[in-house]
Amino acid sequence: MSIFAGAVFGLAAGACLMAAGCAKGSSRSLPSGSKMEAFSCNGREVTRSDINEDGQPDIEHVGRGGRRFCSKADMNFDGKMDMERFYEDDGETVAHERHDFDFDGRIDQLSFYEDGRLARKELDTNFNNAIDTWLWCSEGWVTRSERDRKSNGRPDVWEVYEEGLIVEASYDDNNDGRPEKWDVFRGGKVVLTKYDDDGDGTPDRTDEMPLLSMGAADDALRCEQVEEAEIATTEPKEPAAQGSEEVSQGEP
Repeated sequence: MSIFAGAVFGLAAGACLMAAGCAKGSSRSLPSGSKMEAFSCNGREVTRSDINEDGQPDIEHVGRGGRRFCSKADMNFDGKMDMERFYEDDGETVAHERHDFDFDGRIDQLSFYEDGRLARKELDTNFNNAIDTWLWCSEGWVTRSERDRKSNGRPDVWEVYEEGLIVEASYDDNNDGRPEKWDVFRGGKVVLTKYDDDGDGTPDRTDEMPLLSMGAADDALRCEQVEEAEIATTEPKEPAAQGSEEVSQGEP
């Protein structure tokens, strides 16, 4: 299994926790290493909705200057917002998102969009408040990724994908900033490994992987994006007046 695939599975487990509602918290702080600007989803033009009718708002839409600026969602109904979505100037096109999957008040995943399509993600896969995995997306597939295994703020694994299937992985095991080992994949399985023994940046020897030792193939990785319906959008026809707020129950 590729290193990034393992990271994805780790965050998938966090998503299961979200569905079970077994932890609490809200997204408030950006993890170290993130490239996202640290601005807040706050404002005076606020519309709130209580989806599960427990008396607490689960969805908030925040407007600025007469347009929707951002939305927030309480995904595990603990009274704290766990997801934030920001919009482009039209108030409709998604610009970026922030997720707190383990509900500890710290952001674990940041998603960047281009023209409304998911283009890049930053992940904190071990929930230590530091970005350790970066991935790039195209047409819904992962195209490449970088991972920081040593938690020093620098990537030491680089992976290349075609239609979501990994084709090559490079590893910097001695922490000098460049790879000394390369894995080549076919059909999601490692078929050979190349090594740079003298440190000149080029492979010196190659080991082919025996067929019986290849193991299971990695699945193709998609760049999943949260659909608009998944945060139960209850966008108002017009933003509430300055300094006011509107609270509704259930679906509009």
